[in-house]
Amino acid sequence: MVFGGFILIIIAVICFFVARSNASSLTAMNAAETYTAQLLAEVHRKITSSLGADALAQVCEVEGTIECEKPLHGPVSKQPCVAYSYSQTREYEERVTKTDANSKRETTVERRSESLKSEDRQVSFYVRDATGRTLVLPEDAELDLAESGSRFDAAEQPWTGATRTLGQRHSESSLAPGTRVYVLGTAVDHQGQPAITRHPANAKQRFLVSRKSERELAGSAATWSRNMYYAAAGSGALGLIVLVLGLLMG
Repeated sequence: MVFGGFILIIIAVICFFVARSNASSLTAMNAAETYTAQLLAEVHRKITSSLGADALAQVCEVEGTIECEKPLHGPVSKQPCVAYSYSQTREYEERVTKTDANSKRETTVERRSESLKSEDRQVSFYVRDATGRTLVLPEDAELDLAESGSRFDAAEQPWTGATRTLGQRHSESSLAPGTRVYVLGTAVDHQGQPAITRHPANAKQRFLVSRKSERELAGSAATWSRNMYYAAAGSGALGLIVLVLGLLMG
């Protein structure tokens, strides 16, 4: 019982930190000013003209549609995108021999995979709304990518020892031009124009590009935070009860 009590307390701690993380995300979204492209351009002009380019570091959020003159192309889909994540894995079978409690040996064949290559790339893009467009510099952003390509190249080979190769799988997730996104980050001066990026002096400030709207993200964060706090309280209380009973009975 004592061990079970410790497990429940550990679960409570994990739930607490998940709840706090979602609460922090909600706070960050609520604290950020919402700007249109036109309003952000005006703020940029006023601050940089009076205080200098380095003075602009405004936490903000914008929403609109992605535009990009020189997009990347996904390595699997070959479709234009402003960011992608690509992975190449080898899939193979392996003979595995196990011994049960009665010392009986049994050999089975299990399918497994190993990573051969992974690549993440981004390129600068604009977010257009009804008033204009805002530059986004997506390096180090939390990017909400969508699955955009998958291919399995079969290349079955003879057994070599306990393994044999079945082929290679190529997987791609990306963010395409024309996608409507919500961007939470920091507005700075970039070569004479406003751009949203990670806060230059505060690495903890969230920088997010999401396919979900602010309302959807806020609703999800609030729900997760509330439920995880309840779970933390319940697991913690039950864990303490089980732990105390275990110690008393021991």
